[in-house]
Amino acid sequence: MRNDARGWVLMEAVILGCIVLSAAAVLGIFARSALLAEQSAARMDAAFLARQELSGMEAGLEHGAFPTVSAPSVRVNDVTYTLRADVVRQGDFYDVTLHLSWRVLGCAETADYVRRMKRYDTQAAP
Repeated sequence: MRNDARGWVLMEAVILGCIVLSAAAVLGIFARSALLAEQSAARMDAAFLARQELSGMEAGLEHGAFPTVSAPSVRVNDVTYTLRADVVRQGDFYDVTLHLSWRVLGCAETADYVRRMKRYDTQAAP
């Protein structure tokens, strides 16, 4: 090796190492953001599904039906949500707790939604 090239190989190795480390960091950040995007989308779908189920229960209550889930599991955007409702009647009110659970990319998640419902008399008193 020539005397004037001494130290350049070490400098090139350090620079190449920094490039490889920064590429690995960028790929890690990209993978994490993709995972968070999938989890956020599934959580948002769960919120909309819960709103739909609770509204359906409340509408059914107006027709004399006891509040129950429409189906034990629902598939939305390639994610299967498991639904379970706990209903406690207190006088004229129904306290409904809707439990949703799902799996996204191997991670299990759950969410609970609570609503108090009442059947209203739609006929006016004479």
